[in-house]
Amino acid sequence: MKKILTTLFILLFSSVAWAQRAVPADMDIAILKQVNYPQVVLSNGGIPWLKILTLGWLDNNVSAFNTTHDLRIKDERNRFIVRGKLPYHTGKTVALRRDAAGNITEIWLLTPAEKQAFEQRAAIRQP
Repeated sequence: MKKILTTLFILLFSSVAWAQRAVPADMDIAILKQVNYPQVVLSNGGIPWLKILTLGWLDNNVSAFNTTHDLRIKDERNRFIVRGKLPYHTGKTVALRRDAAGNITEIWLLTPAEKQAFEQRAAIRQP
């Protein structure tokens, strides 16, 4: 019985460790303003660090971008969610990956800790 409990304990905590995610540092970030497929509207929210991290592709405050038909969306718990759930997350900070044509291929909804990590990286990059 003790071996079974020990094994279950190890499996439980090892699965929690596997569930951690690392948002790739090369992703662009913005604030999700509106979803109207195949387009999403993004904003830098008036926050300068968002513009820095997006390398200027959000030159004005709000811009619309096309998504690909195979768009992948991950929520804060690293679960894939269906496209229809994305409108419920407007106003949140997201990390984005785009293809060579500029279409969004991947969206990650960021946790407050991940958002803070991007802020810290941006602060280091500022001249």
